[in-house]
Amino acid sequence: METPLNPLVADFVATLDPNLREDFEERAAIMEFEANMDRAHAECLALIDVLRRHPSVLIDVTFLKVEVNGTTQHLVASDLDLAHQLIADNGGEEVDILDLASVLNLHYSGIAMFRPLNLR
Repeated sequence: METPLNPLVADFVATLDPNLREDFEERAAIMEFEANMDRAHAECLALIDVLRRHPSVLIDVTFLKVEVNGTTQHLVASDLDLAHQLIADNGGEEVDILDLASVLNLHYSGIAMFRPLNLR
């Protein structure tokens, strides 16, 4: 993994989790080689695309889809390592990282209430 050329892009990319970092790298490479863009421009556009699809990166909150005991649940976490540990400790599995607004609109009619986590 190379450090992005633009310092602002590099700062944002340094905060991405490994999956989003891979997504960024892949998109930048595709734009650079398939669209024949210079590397710095491709990296800027790749970052914009990742942020568009995962705005939670900007607020340091991740919205996860998890399977626990055969049931799909949605989990909001500001500490992703702790969330992964709790999911694993309870026999669950992370299925996907989702866009919060999309899930709220699709599954909760645009609004939801938080409650403490109770996986056990």
